[in-house]
Amino acid sequence: MRFGKTFFFMLGLCLTLVEAHEGSRKNQKPTQAKETLKQARTALDAAKKKLAAAGRYSCCVKPSCDLCAATTGSCQCAANVAAGKGSCGECLAGRKAGRGNVKGELLLLPSERQASAQPGELPIELQQFREKILNAKRTLVKEKRFLCCVGGGCTQCAFEAECPCGTDLATSKSTKSSKGVCGDCYDGWHSGRGSFDGIPLADIKLAEMQTMEGMGPSSWPASGLYASGTAQQPGVTPNAMLTRRLRGWNLMLHGRLFGVYTNQTGPRGRDKMFGAGYIMPMASRRWGPGTLTVRAMFSPEPLTVTNGRYPLLFQEGETWKNVPILNGQHPHDFFMELAANYQIRLGERTSVNIYGGLRGDPPIGPVAYIHRVSQSENPIAVEGHHFQDSTHIANNVVTLGMTHGPLTLEASGFHGREPDERRWNLEKGAIDSFATRLTLTPTSRWQGQISVARINQREYTHPRRGTFRQTASITYVRPLSNGHWATTALWGRNHDLEYTEPPTSLELLASLLAVTRPLSTQVLRPKHIVLVPTREPKQLYNSYLAESTLFFRNKHWIWGRAELADKDSLLLYEEAKFVRLVPETRFTRIRAYTMGYSRELKPVGSFLQPSLGGQLMIFDTPPNLAEIYGSKPVGAQIILRMRIAPVRR
Repeated sequence: MRFGKTFFFMLGLCLTLVEAHEGSRKNQKPTQAKETLKQARTALDAAKKKLAAAGRYSCCVKPSCDLCAATTGSCQCAANVAAGKGSCGECLAGRKAGRGNVKGELLLLPSERQASAQPGELPIELQQFREKILNAKRTLVKEKRFLCCVGGGCTQCAFEAECPCGTDLATSKSTKSSKGVCGDCYDGWHSGRGSFDGIPLADIKLAEMQTMEGMGPSSWPASGLYASGTAQQPGVTPNAMLTRRLRGWNLMLHGRLFGVYTNQTGPRGRDKMFGAGYIMPMASRRWGPGTLTVRAMFSPEPLTVTNGRYPLLFQEGETWKNVPILNGQHPHDFFMELAANYQIRLGERTSVNIYGGLRGDPPIGPVAYIHRVSQSENPIAVEGHHFQDSTHIANNVVTLGMTHGPLTLEASGFHGREPDERRWNLEKGAIDSFATRLTLTPTSRWQGQISVARINQREYTHPRRGTFRQTASITYVRPLSNGHWATTALWGRNHDLEYTEPPTSLELLASLLAVTRPLSTQVLRPKHIVLVPTREPKQLYNSYLAESTLFFRNKHWIWGRAELADKDSLLLYEEAKFVRLVPETRFTRIRAYTMGYSRELKPVGSFLQPSLGGQLMIFDTPPNLAEIYGSKPVGAQIILRMRIAPVRR
């Protein structure tokens, strides 16, 4: 009942939010102007640096605006805002979106009146920029993706390779119902450069802009986007997100909920209906010298995954009623994330990020499987989850990161113990584990990471054992004209370390009582489930994964996944309490292959997008398990998905 109230509250919040800037579908086909825009960007950045060094460019937002440089070759917005005169249109939109770094009223002073009083020659790079951006605009017009509403066309939308401002004004039933224009166009109309006759200036309004401040590690053009904790995906990754601006806060909401029926064959196969997914509200605003982002994430799985697991052949990890889970995947906790991120920009390419919370995702591995764009339509956990990204729900996380251009280096401390069986609570524990990750985002389509971590006392079944985890991954996202294609390759390894100390006599007695007596009648309930060191140290467990998802024609989803994962000797047994005392060794390597398809259905209301489909899983059983599992058991799932907001960029 508690979950039901929470779910309907979140659904109500969803219905109060509005879509982000423009809301029109963007043409994701690569533009022929890409290289010219890149050259224009390089020239303009160089020109702004020279102008700033000469005292002729002082902006009031971060990252600094392009409009003043393009118009007058100087910027006095910072001084004019401080004096109560206002800023250019692009800066005005940026300040409304929370990117302002100078206090002052939200007033417009057009860019043509932002010229510096200090004389000086314009840098040659500015002339190069103007030539390049003009050529780029001509190409964008030919491709029918640049339909601007001001003379000369706005620079802001040109760099986005898409300008719907003119279309929105022309196709609106009235200017009062228009979705609004960008900051550059708003500035242009107030400077007398509006292209349409008969529209009163008072009816021209700024669009509701979705700020990306705090959504990624920096303002570098190819910067990635945060997905889980501080894990990044490529910058072109589509976002199904609702946003709204409220009293200085940028409110965001996204999520996916799945209804699944699964059936797996073989002696150990099972069938079940269950629910999976998450809802993630966020809020960000400028606070002091940086941007504060408050993050939360909730999962329905404690309610919708009954008996502590859903069937998944060869999967193992965690427990249910003090019994190790075998051939099943445990549900996520209700509280998946309760954290905050504070980001301080040190320049156009450099930033410092501080992330922490009662529950969060330390910098280990790539984006967790439930958030990865390359597996967005598959709700079933990966076989290598406990070697790759199982720490995405960790307690008492503190992370410090530094980003410069395409590189992000992070270090983190956190409590290493996995969440217990009580899925509705928050566990306590001191910071006892550490991790570091290096992320490289060379372009907006490519992202890679390597990470290492020392995770102490990770499992309840082996509380004295530490784990050294290593991961490496590469993700590629390619935008399409009516969809996208995303692929990830991932390796994860656990290295079992030596036990730090043997159990005491009292701890050993408590463990034996837990084995021989039902949980409900335990007189001496142990702090940990098993304290007998049954798992041999110094073992290596590797896992490999390749997955890909294709979305095309804005309707169809096709995805696939191939997995190899080392498993231990517990797979020889059925679930039972005595299994906690069975010696565990790396025993075999399993293979699993998945292929799925789903189709978008008619939206439910304005903000909920369902799809219906299914997938087939084929397991290649190793010879030493064939008599128990069958040579090639298969699994099939029927999947109904409900997404908050349709997929857009």
